[in-house]
Amino acid sequence: MKSTNANSTLSLTGRIDRKTYTDSTINDIDSWDSLTKSEKLDTVRELSPDDSETVYNVTTDRLHQYFVDNLDPENTSTESNLSVEYLGLGTDAGSGTTTADTDLNNRVYSETITDAADNGKDLLASTFIDSTEGNGETFDELGLFTGDPQNLSQDGVFLMNHATFSPVQKDNTKTVVFDVTLTFSDV
Repeated sequence: MKSTNANSTLSLTGRIDRKTYTDSTINDIDSWDSLTKSEKLDTVRELSPDDSETVYNVTTDRLHQYFVDNLDPENTSTESNLSVEYLGLGTDAGSGTTTADTDLNNRVYSETITDAADNGKDLLASTFIDSTEGNGETFDELGLFTGDPQNLSQDGVFLMNHATFSPVQKDNTKTVVFDVTLTFSDV
């Protein structure tokens, strides 16, 4: 007789690690301005951030629907092969997050993901925002998107997760890295 765990459930957890580096931390790096974003990301990972925070998020109903739809062997939709493409940042953490969210509360900036990797259980999407990008905003919410969030009306583009964090006033003295890890586990 086959035994199953009736209490087993699949859990999807999102962890966001924000690391902020000031110019004084990165100014001494040789050839900084000539490095690509990926090279800059690799370089700052070797440094201690000037400020950091870890928060957790909600994953959206649309992401849950995507997983269920893609377990259907008859699904041949072009949506069945989507990936994380963009990180959106917003300025309205006060409105909170829910699984029903389809966009950030007040999305004001988006950036393509700098690096993505998975190990079969975790997906890590990292986004590097250098001192010349996103300035003049006080970011306090983020989300991953399956495409350019400017195209949310298209079928294959949707918000995957939504998190709030302590405000980061972005200016030309700060470089910020967002590491978003989505973990699938049996609880």
